[in-house]
Amino acid sequence: AFAVVPIRALKDPRVTPATFQVLAGFCSYADHMGRTFVSMARVGQDVGLGKTGVAYHVTKLRKAGYMVYCKPFFRNQRSTSNRIVYDPQVKLEETIRSRLTPKQQIQLGEAEAMMKQEHTQGLSGLNTQIELDLSKLVDEFQCLTTEFFTRAIADGWVIKPEKLRRGAAMLANQAVELLSEPHSDEEAA
Repeated sequence: AFAVVPIRALKDPRVTPATFQVLAGFCSYADHMGRTFVSMARVGQDVGLGKTGVAYHVTKLRKAGYMVYCKPFFRNQRSTSNRIVYDPQVKLEETIRSRLTPKQQIQLGEAEAMMKQEHTQGLSGLNTQIELDLSKLVDEFQCLTTEFFTRAIADGWVIKPEKLRRGAAMLANQAVELLSEPHSDEEAA
């Protein structure tokens, strides 16, 4: 829907239109701190380039100071963490975090906690049938919620895309908390 892009890139002669397009593609997936974990293949799909073409422009963006690597969220994180540099004067992630509003800091904390939880669940190995069934219910509820918001948008209501995704996930997680584990026929429900 939109992307916050470093405005200085517009006047930078090193940033060609294709490079700017790649920068905007990465910015569209960035969080409040400018961090993004999107793959080059995904950005390539969005901007109409192959993975090697995106890699070429990423190298140019790193050399020009618009992208840097950032520290991973958790140990053994496999995806590459990148950060968009909006203000070249600010180098530390802690400084960037301290400049966020309390609401943005809370949202960021929730997103980080969710990523760590997903990583931890991925390390635990095989899921039990109950966990798989619960995951399926969460996905179904999230689809229903997204469909509800989409119909509301079609009827003229307004909701930002990132709030739509976050809201659908939040409501699905809250709905799951209302459920208890299924009981066998022998036990009282």
